[in-house]
Amino acid sequence: MTEVVTTETLVGRFSVMSAVVDCLLDGNGPGVLLFGDAGIGKTALINEVVNELGHRVRPFRIFAGPTLASVPFAALAPLLTGLTPGQINEPLSVLRAVVAALNPAGQPHPAPAVLIVEDAHHIDDSSVAVLAQLAAAEAAKVVFLCRPYPAPPAEVFSMWSEGLVDRFDLQPLSEPEVNKLCAQALDAPVVQSTSAVLGKYSGGNPMFLLELIEHAKSLGQLVCHNEAWMLSGELRGTSVRLMDLVRNQILHLDVAQRDTLETVALAEPVPLAVVQQACSAAAVDELQELHFIEIDDDPARHVRLAQPLVGEVIRQLVPTAHSMTIRRRILDLMQDKPQTMDGLLRYVSWGLESGTKVPDADILEAAQLANRLFIPSYVERVAGAIKDPALKLAAQVEVARAKWYRGDVRGSVSSLAGVVDRTNDPRTVRQASMLAAQLSGRQGIGPNAIKQAAYEWEAALARLAESPRGIDPRDLELGKLGSRLLTLEGLQSERHYLDTERELRQIWKETDDDESRLVAGTLLAEAMAVTGRPVSALQILMGIQEMVTTSGDWSLQYAGFVMRSYVSALQQAGELDVLDSFLKNHVSRAPNSVIYAGGMLHLTAGMVDLRRGDLGVALPRLRQAVSMLRVSDMGSDLPDAVAAAAYAASILKRRDTVMTYSAEYDALVRDGMHPSLLAQGHATIARADHIGTQAAIARLMALADSAAADGAIGSEIDLLMLVLRLGDTSVARRLVAVAEGSEGRTAEFALSVGLALTHKDADRLIELSDSAAKEGMELAAADCAGHALRILESRGDKARQLEGQRLLKRRTAALDKAGPAVEGNSPDLQKLTRREQEIAALVQAGSSNKDIAMSLGLSLRTVEGHLYRMFAKLGISHREDLINGTHGSDNFG
Repeated sequence: MTEVVTTETLVGRFSVMSAVVDCLLDGNGPGVLLFGDAGIGKTALINEVVNELGHRVRPFRIFAGPTLASVPFAALAPLLTGLTPGQINEPLSVLRAVVAALNPAGQPHPAPAVLIVEDAHHIDDSSVAVLAQLAAAEAAKVVFLCRPYPAPPAEVFSMWSEGLVDRFDLQPLSEPEVNKLCAQALDAPVVQSTSAVLGKYSGGNPMFLLELIEHAKSLGQLVCHNEAWMLSGELRGTSVRLMDLVRNQILHLDVAQRDTLETVALAEPVPLAVVQQACSAAAVDELQELHFIEIDDDPARHVRLAQPLVGEVIRQLVPTAHSMTIRRRILDLMQDKPQTMDGLLRYVSWGLESGTKVPDADILEAAQLANRLFIPSYVERVAGAIKDPALKLAAQVEVARAKWYRGDVRGSVSSLAGVVDRTNDPRTVRQASMLAAQLSGRQGIGPNAIKQAAYEWEAALARLAESPRGIDPRDLELGKLGSRLLTLEGLQSERHYLDTERELRQIWKETDDDESRLVAGTLLAEAMAVTGRPVSALQILMGIQEMVTTSGDWSLQYAGFVMRSYVSALQQAGELDVLDSFLKNHVSRAPNSVIYAGGMLHLTAGMVDLRRGDLGVALPRLRQAVSMLRVSDMGSDLPDAVAAAAYAASILKRRDTVMTYSAEYDALVRDGMHPSLLAQGHATIARADHIGTQAAIARLMALADSAAADGAIGSEIDLLMLVLRLGDTSVARRLVAVAEGSEGRTAEFALSVGLALTHKDADRLIELSDSAAKEGMELAAADCAGHALRILESRGDKARQLEGQRLLKRRTAALDKAGPAVEGNSPDLQKLTRREQEIAALVQAGSSNKDIAMSLGLSLRTVEGHLYRMFAKLGISHREDLINGTHGSDNFG
């Protein structure tokens, strides 16, 4: 008998595990057929089941293998040691020997025997027949662990159809489960955007995921900052172990299937008709049935690998000569270069790697597309292959952009130097000028640099107009419009929103150029949102988002620009639920952009939590945003993130954290970074204890005056609300006047608060506190309760004061509800398995780990492993939290 020893902790699968436990505990119930791809977690699940059952079952493990699949009773050999050579092939003798091995005392055992068959897809027919007899006679429970390919013997499926086993198909891990497994493997939290990317690349396969984590960590692609793991760049390459895993997975494919799989891996996505002509049509059907490939629903029915990581490995395994043969075969059947985005990238990189001549124009197009898809390593790999002098400067811009994505601002500026002055291509002038403007924020040279980039763009157009070759009038017109839009963007960076709206609206309505219209509309929406019309801005941005979705790959370069305006407008409108849903959906899709723009996304999510008052979640999330933005900060968001983190820490009374982030904020400002007005307000209120409340209020009022001068109504409202938070209600009338002229839920709530304070209406403030709490706006609820209490105290109403004090205490206690531990909550023990619930009960009764091990007949190490998993499920850190009835909650990051 071989006891099953847990070597890895199960993540997810709790419903399947519960059902399997029920099967094995039911004396008259069926056994189990556990079905799933290699690495999907079949063994981990059955190990956890056996640990859960403890001494209630007696597990026996037998192993099947391809080399002995044709040998009768080979899988049962460890149980047949007492048979003579003459008996080894007698089914009855084998059956009796197995029964004797399962019950060596010759008497029925109270704990049923469970036969666990690893790799049951390789088991020999004779062994299955014996196992079927054992199951039918209820002499043992049988558990088959099977892959879909090669298919297990027909007798296994017969046992399923006859009810001797129940079938359970394991699916890939969900996004939350991927995040938990990543955190478990790395022994620390993993930011959500990083786990989403890892989940996408691994296909949710636990074995691939764990190997991918180890490989990325060894290459420095996966780094730990602020006690959380994140990707510092896109995933590249594969490990030797991963290559071996994939080799083993495809080892049993026949020649036609292997050839087809290699063709798809090298050419994907490739039209179905081309694959069927180049390879075996039957093999295509077989590979689809085996879930090696997928066929899209588009008109060309493009074929691609079902598991991206498998494709990456196969491409490395195919020899160069064979790769060239496959490429020639595919190109002969295709009328033109691929029309899909990923198809073009594969076409160019495949050609360069195999030594095939690829036109420079195609290489440049692929490099530009790769940057739009945030794959900078691809750009750096292919751009150097361009030989045409007329295209080299355009390629230089793409290299500069790739370096910018990686956070190499200095290298990006160096690569971009001189391009605008030397190029004769209007499109290259546009791309270089826009990138120069984007880089200005990271160089600490101020918003004026954006206008300088626009001026140099216009000068380049004048040079081209006077050159012997001249410039197409249409290109000249669009170039001038583009440079003007860049100037307007520079004005908005200087907060001159009132000066830009009229011209932007005119361009938005009148231009017939989609690119100019997209830029103008986005800048117009930004101006409208800032000046108190965020709902109207959202109406424009929704149309622009549709434009980005339907306009082809050229518009992808503006996706981040549009998204930034969209999330800002949602935030200013107070549509936090919509914003939260948008962020989660975007991260769940795991585009490569989240690797480089993830800091901005986490900052936005942290700001949502901050506005709601979920401070125990907000602070860790903002800390993660700070760490990510230190690596890649394309939007110059780092000062805002640092200020927000300092502010959240100040509310939670984390003084050391406040001091650390305040010092970093000051350093960023000294280096020329330009925080938003709200960030300046956050930095001010964070150090109110240090500089004094009155000094902080004076600074906030000065910032509010600045916002008013710029017409930045949204910022003015936010800053006035911060003044109220410090206890100065004299600004209530001003808040009413500003909020009356603004759109959105934030302005509506501010107006209600301002009116209640103006009329010293404590009852109305208590109502507002209650409604805010019901909507999950705990910080606003606490503020309203505090204002109500001060009004009640001024009246000397002792009874109402006591009521107000209780309300304020309750509201304040709710602010850290999502933090590490909050007293008074009971752990959700329904998340735990039966065995874990038993352990929890013993812990709460005061039993030590050693006592628990002895009581349940487990090893001390097993008990400790159970406790670790229980803590992760319940969101707690110590056994004392379980005893005291405290637990945490899941969060975005």
